[in-house]
Amino acid sequence: MRQLLVSVFILFISATSLAQNVREIMPVDWNEVQKTAQNDPQRIRDLVARLSADEIDTAMTWNERIFAYYGQSYFTPMTELFEGRELDKLFNEKKYEECLAGAKELLKKNPLSLKALSNAAFSISRMVKDSANYVNVSLEEGQMYYNRMQRIFNTIATTGEGTKEDPFYVTAVSDEYLFLYYYLDIWKVASQSLVGNCDLLELKEKSEYYDRPQIYFEITRVLEIESGMLK
Repeated sequence: MRQLLVSVFILFISATSLAQNVREIMPVDWNEVQKTAQNDPQRIRDLVARLSADEIDTAMTWNERIFAYYGQSYFTPMTELFEGRELDKLFNEKKYEECLAGAKELLKKNPLSLKALSNAAFSISRMVKDSANYVNVSLEEGQMYYNRMQRIFNTIATTGEGTKEDPFYVTAVSDEYLFLYYYLDIWKVASQSLVGNCDLLELKEKSEYYDRPQIYFEITRVLEIESGMLK
């Protein structure tokens, strides 16, 4: 998967995006995001539309991106987790057309779903490589999904440093691993454990984008969603 992605898409990762001295850390204020989602849902929807547009909206502030990505989690259906797993299954079975179709359906419900965006981009990359059997697909479409995925990764990167004091904020456990793989270029994880409201991942390798042995992800919203599913 990694070699395929690097060879087919242009891997855009800013080597300075996680440098401690060149950016402001903006932790997610869940109370404020939830209040906005409840009292002014149209604001969240408008921001989601801007963040998920085909062309990047350079006028968006980091705060607006945070409200878009994390606010969307209050509108996403509980079925997204299961739909995401089905997409992975279809991709692993090499049913790329079905995977892409399913990803597009999920993106109608959540335009910022990393699980849907990644499966759409990777399915297209596989079909482009096998163009003799797949004719109605273009690399440009795959690049569009991949670029949107990178915008979300950049937004996650803005929320922390990966330390216990300043963890990265996510709304799904799968987002942790996608962020590790396709933003930090780290592929080997030794273990995962829950520490308070954070997922702690012990890493088996480093990269030029992240050189600590551990990484923390703040999962307050993940726990709330899982609790809601149980109810």
